[in-house]
Formats: sequence, C-alpha cells, structure tokens
Amino acid sequence: MGTIVFRLIKKYRERVIHNLSIAFGSEKDMGEINTLAQEVFFHFTLTPLETVYLIANGLPFERFFLKIKIKGKEYLEEALAKKKGVIALGAHLGAFTLLGTRLAVEGYPVNIMINQESFPKLWKRLNAYQGIVGQKTFPPKPIITSIKKSLNCLHRNEILYLVADEQQRRGGIPVPFFGQKAFTPSGPALFSLKTGAPILPMFILRKNRIQWTLVIGPPIEIERTSDEKKDIEALTAKFTKAIEDFIRQYPHQWTWLNRRWKLPSSKGFLDMAT
Repeated sequence: MGTIVFRLIKKYRERVIHNLSIAFGSEKDMGEINTLAQEVFFHFTLTPLETVYLIANGLPFERFFLKIKIKGKEYLEEALAKKKGVIALGAHLGAFTLLGTRLAVEGYPVNIMINQESFPKLWKRLNAYQGIVGQKTFPPKPIITSIKKSLNCLHRNEILYLVADEQQRRGGIPVPFFGQKAFTPSGPALFSLKTGAPILPMFILRKNRIQWTLVIGPPIEIERTSDEKKDIEALTAKFTKAIEDFIRQYPHQWTWLNRRWKLPSSKGFLDMAT
C-alpha cells in the first residue's frame, strides 16, 4: 500500500523527498533518500490502517494497548512525584495517536490537545474508548480556552500530551531543526516555565510489524534566567533538538509531509499567550 501511494501521489512524494533532502542532503545520496521515502510511505499508510482495523473489528483495546511495552517509566514517576504535572512532548512519529491512550490504560491521568477535524467518525469511535480508560481530549481552538484547560490539568498534577513538531502556521519561534531554522510551537516551553511541569519526550515506536514500545526520555531542562522570552526560546530549541534526535533514530516513522521549514504567516502562539 505504501509503495502504491508513493508512486501514485506525486505531490506528497515530491514533498517527502524535498524534506528528506533538506534534512539528510549532506548525509545521504538521492538513492538512499528515495529508498527512505518509500519506507516513510509504508509506515505512513500502515499505522492508520492498524488503528482503523482495531476500531472496525471491535477488538479488545485494553489487551492491545497493554502489549505496548513502556521504556523509561521511571522518568514519568519521578516527574509526577513533583506534583506540578507533566508535559508529554510528542511528534508525528510512530503511533503518536495511540500514546495518550496507552498511558491512560496504565492508569495515568492524560489530557491531549488535538485537532480532530479530519476523519471525525474515526475519532468519535476512538474517543469513546479513550473516555472509558480516562483519557481526556480537547481541541486547540478557541486558543484561550485550550490554554486554560492545559494549565488546569497541570495544576491537577496530570499529564498534558502536546505534539510539537509541525510548522507553526501562525508564527512560532525560529529554532534549529536538522540544521535549518524552523518556526516551532512554543506551547510546551511556555506551559513548563509557567507551571514548573517537567517536559518529557514520549514516542510510541515500531520495533517490527507487530511490536511497539512507548519510549519515555529524561526531562528536558534549561537554566532559567530573568528573561522569560529568551528562556522560552531556549527551551523550545532544546525540546526541538530532542525531537530531532528521535527522528534521526527512526526517520522512516516520521511523516515528512509537513512544510516544516516554510515561513509563518503572522504572529505566533507565544505572542498571543504572553
């Protein structure tokens, strides 16, 4: 399926190859980049199909999610012990749509800010199960409401799952990403500095066609200064580097479809939230 999509949809194929060339142009030749692009499309088509299959066939979700092993759980336990909440830093890497649910099945209080405008029927079915296991979801708009909900869940010492690897359409902070400046959402940094909640990188990564592992990394920290905006920029750069490091390990599991290095249109999240 991935190979068919790769060959038939020229626009997406060219965008993925273009982005891979920006990221790895000095490290890989075009043959390697084309091979990697096909692997990207394989993963990009397989993961959603797996989710649809689970929902359509009414399979026992809890049994499926418990098969996903958790590596680095001690980092999460230590962070929650501080009673300031935890920011789970995610990306469009691996099975990112399942991460919050896996944590909820484990018994953790999880909140996820996510845009569910695409595939509403699929999200409705998935949300029904997420609600049963205790995961809460809310949309990013209206922005003031989403900010309040995010801060409230951190104050309750819960987990806030944020995906922060796409180009910020309404601005963002320019930080290095694969050697190029990319305008990046500052939300994780802003919430962390406002509340003291640690930022932990978390990704569900495919080990093979039937095995996944939820990998939790150590907290991402900076030495704070008296300049809040500089601190937000520094922390945004640091968590972006953490995302890049994971993508470098599993490049075929990132989508590469976002116009990650495109210039923004107007003021960003940081300007609206501070």
